Amino acid sequence: MAIESNKQLVFLVEDDRFYLELLENYFSEKDHFKVLPFLTGEECIANLNLNPDLVILDYFLDRHNPNAMDGKIVYRKIVEQCPNARIVVVSAQQSTEVVFGLVKEGVKDYVMKGKETFEQLDLLLAQNTY
Repeated sequence: MAIESNKQLVFLVEDDRFYLELLENYFSEKDHFKVLPFLTGEECIANLNLNPDLVILDYFLDRHNPNAMDGKIVYRKIVEQCPNARIVVVSAQQSTEVVFGLVKEGVKDYVMKGKETFEQLDLLLAQNTY
């Protein structure tokens, strides 16, 4: 797949179809992104050869398959295969154990799902030129 040179490739990894559509609409409204949505971490990993610039990753990805990889495992695989990709975990997880576990893995950007999700994403994305 050829990506226009002026566009950043964004992978959206979210098992909730409705929320995935919200994320896809949010990023598609921005001219400088090319968006690829995935309902599973496994689909995302299978496409890492496309070298995404940015990955928006949910933590729990087991809505359709209870044995699906969770966000921590998917995060590790992305880092291994695409070390230059920026990864933002967007999740409803409020468990300190989960959040601190992600921080220990190296997650730098974590956004809670809620009414301010997209404002928080705007702030995070403004920190880098995308």
